[in-house]
Amino acid sequence: MSIWDAVIFFSYFIGVVLFAVIISARSKTKSSSDYFLASKKLPWYAIGASFIASNISTEHFIGTIGIGFLYGMAVANWEWGNAFTFTALIWIFLPFYMRGNVSTMPEFLEKRFNKTCRYAYAIVMIIGLVIAMLGGVLFAGAKAMNVFFPQIDIWMGILILAIAAGTYTIYGGLLAAVWADVLQFLLLMIGGIIVSIFGIHYAGGLDNLMESMPEKFIMFYSSEHETIPWSGVLSGLVAVGLWYNCANQFMVQRCLGARSEWDARMGVIMAGFSKAILPFIVVIPGIVAFYLFQSRISDGDQAWPYMVQQFLPTGLIGLVLAGLASAVMSTLSAITNSSSTIFTLDLYRELIRPKATDEELHKVGRISALVIIVIGITIALIISAFPGVTIFVLIQTVFFYVAPPIAACFLLGIMWKKITPMAATITLLMGYVVFLPLTKFGLFPNLPILQPYDTFTHHTFLIFVMSCITLVVVSFFTKPKSEEELEGVIWTKSALSVGEDATGQYGGWKSIKLWWFLMVATIAGLYLWMNSKSNASTWYEAEDLEFSATPDCEIKIQTRKEIAPEEKFNLWTGTGQVLIQPKDNGQEMTFTIPVNEPGNYRIDALVTIAPGYGSFSTTVDQKKADISYPEITLTEERDYLSKPKTSMIFDAQKVYKDRENNGIENNIAGSYTVQRITLGTFETETDHFKVSLTSGDYTPEHSLLGIDQFIVTKK
Repeated sequence: MSIWDAVIFFSYFIGVVLFAVIISARSKTKSSSDYFLASKKLPWYAIGASFIASNISTEHFIGTIGIGFLYGMAVANWEWGNAFTFTALIWIFLPFYMRGNVSTMPEFLEKRFNKTCRYAYAIVMIIGLVIAMLGGVLFAGAKAMNVFFPQIDIWMGILILAIAAGTYTIYGGLLAAVWADVLQFLLLMIGGIIVSIFGIHYAGGLDNLMESMPEKFIMFYSSEHETIPWSGVLSGLVAVGLWYNCANQFMVQRCLGARSEWDARMGVIMAGFSKAILPFIVVIPGIVAFYLFQSRISDGDQAWPYMVQQFLPTGLIGLVLAGLASAVMSTLSAITNSSSTIFTLDLYRELIRPKATDEELHKVGRISALVIIVIGITIALIISAFPGVTIFVLIQTVFFYVAPPIAACFLLGIMWKKITPMAATITLLMGYVVFLPLTKFGLFPNLPILQPYDTFTHHTFLIFVMSCITLVVVSFFTKPKSEEELEGVIWTKSALSVGEDATGQYGGWKSIKLWWFLMVATIAGLYLWMNSKSNASTWYEAEDLEFSATPDCEIKIQTRKEIAPEEKFNLWTGTGQVLIQPKDNGQEMTFTIPVNEPGNYRIDALVTIAPGYGSFSTTVDQKKADISYPEITLTEERDYLSKPKTSMIFDAQKVYKDRENNGIENNIAGSYTVQRITLGTFETETDHFKVSLTSGDYTPEHSLLGIDQFIVTKK
């Protein structure tokens, strides 16, 4: 990195803090309403920008791009699927939050059910946000800074991020956080788009990526997929998405500070349009990195930092890193502010000082925000002492297990007046104490019918279903609230209109229904377009296929865990790979690859490259296949050139050595990496292909063959 990049990057830290503090000082924040809800004067564009900025963090730029490197566009379901949850927020939840003058999500639970539910949810939220998320985001952000500024130790990065985000959040509350988010939203979007544009250009365009690797654009995997099953995506949207976007103080607080119901709803719609763009910023770069650098990267989480270093000229690196820092800072600010709000309004005012003055609440809000930041720093420093902790998995797992009982209580509670306070109380207790451990440790591991679907996404859905059943069953035997008590907290058709519509102020081009429809139609169109580019491809894990081998050929299923700790290798999908150890030349292993119908198909494979791996040739239905793969070189004009290398023999050692001689600097791969190869296009009149790998140029030192995937695309 140049001195100019460093100047731009650190100027951002100073600039964003000064900007937020000046905004707060000019607003003369005095009351608790000013501090926690920005005096309810936030316009729609500030709400929309803050909604996205608070949501995006290093989890996206590092983790989501890393998962996109492995699994492709299916990861975009987590972004585009928000069309469903944003719709629920706009038309089901927001009208009652706004018209009921709610300040926190636990407060709404009290209005709908009772104080017990309010206190329980407040405690769960604070623990989840501060322990699982604040500490994790601080550590992950500091780790990302350390990649580009090695002289800044992780502990120093933790302190820099915490002090910068904490300064303006503690001083100015929600107002400072949201207006800082507007600036940070622009930076993170610009920074992300810059990397995507460079990457797509160097990869030969989006059409070339789709043609070269159609499996990376599959939108829906089978229900037995280990990470992104279609059923898990659907259940996650219902249970986790409803909680995260519709009942989570961390997100909804921006809407509660809106100057009108129209602004709150339009802010969410703006966030929806931003979500339509996000996969091109936080998923496509992972696919680009796989296409260009698959033999130079050993872990998908390395993809984004590596591309920034490879693609961007002096000055732009600093700007893009400021975008990454923006993503971290906005999330830290949102967590701190929402946790402080819940503690002050739901616990301190309700349990400790019911008669607290407005001035006292304002002061407690600032003190609690400071304490929360200190706790977050402490947790981040503890996490840094255990480098094996996977932050992104930690955060996602906590979210998926926290969400189901809460989502059930909010959804059924607002939609059906018969749900009783006792039913909600019992559901929250049973959800965390009984349903969660029963599902995770009892049902899925031990019931054969559930074992193929043993992922945390499916756990979440089952807990959500059991929570809904409990709510309904217990409600039949307990007393509901009266009609008068439920006034304003049960859904009615009035939610479909904006409160100010009677004046005609928000008709025409300001119509919420019009812009909501355009948002949903945009995301639906992207789904249809992307799916049309990949629906002819099928991806098979090699270990899941039928295979046979010559008698002396040793075969085993090698898991990622066997080499990952030492090699920092994280590129195999599924269980792992099929590892073949022939004893001589000419030994053969044959896979049976199913197809849906007779026809012409292109067959590709993902093989392993490492020091102990050797050479092989292939046949498809006993016909010799030419093996080809792209060789990426960097020209003197700083352009990445892809040339197909074709041979009857694939030599892993040659690929391993060639990556040092292609003009690309800073090879960061360890001993293990992968290479995608094409076997050609073949015709079958049956429902399968027989693909055989035959060992060649055998030496004991370079004998292994490793197959992770086969990809079949109908032509």
